[in-house]
Amino acid sequence: MSTLEKKKKEEEETTEIDIEKLKEEKEIDEDKLKMIEASIKGLEITEEELKATMPIIKITAKEDFSKDQRAVLELEFEDALPKWVKAPWMYIKPKKDSQVESWLESWSAIVLDYSRVFVIHIINITELRNEYPFNNSKINKKLSLNQAREIIDYLVKQNIAKWLDEQKKTRARIYWKANEEWADELLDFMIDTGRVVEIHSLYDLTQLEEQWCNLPADDLIIVCEMLVEKKVARWLNKDKTIIQFEADKAF
Repeated sequence: MSTLEKKKKEEEETTEIDIEKLKEEKEIDEDKLKMIEASIKGLEITEEELKATMPIIKITAKEDFSKDQRAVLELEFEDALPKWVKAPWMYIKPKKDSQVESWLESWSAIVLDYSRVFVIHIINITELRNEYPFNNSKINKKLSLNQAREIIDYLVKQNIAKWLDEQKKTRARIYWKANEEWADELLDFMIDTGRVVEIHSLYDLTQLEEQWCNLPADDLIIVCEMLVEKKVARWLNKDKTIIQFEADKAF
């Protein structure tokens, strides 16, 4: 058997799904089962049926936390802030090229900390500029819109951020944790909670109370795809919205 034939045979084996076995061994509802069967038989499903399995992502904001939670997080964030946030001169971009790099690096570190502490994956520049210390009422200083954009541009160059609207530059995805790390955390969560034996839609994954639940939809799919490539999970429908974790391969 040639290498190409072996590869084709392996692909067929990994995509083969035993419906009866799924019913017996996995926790699966009728709607998911219907979609899986339709996928296997090459049948069309309705737009509404597919939509019900798609991720529903809510953009996290500080206001989403309770008053007590927010107070704790704000304290954690502010305790980690460098002393220079009290210096008015740090709100003015240096004129010397030799100092600009350091200025951008210093502010970008705060953007990353802010995003991490408050579990924010997508930054809105306008909203960011209204938050402390980007807007520092104690010394009557605030970063300008151009300054905020330059700081995010710096993160983009470091491959830690990506503009979601390249022309207007108002919203950016901040990668304060790599997708590879999210993939590991997602798998660990499934194992630790026993959900590794269940079948999940992308919608299901966004309804759990975990930090990766609010990942942008594209990133959540990428994270799941990483687990599929590691062969610890597999897609159960051609639209890649229903995933099964391979419990025997995950341990």
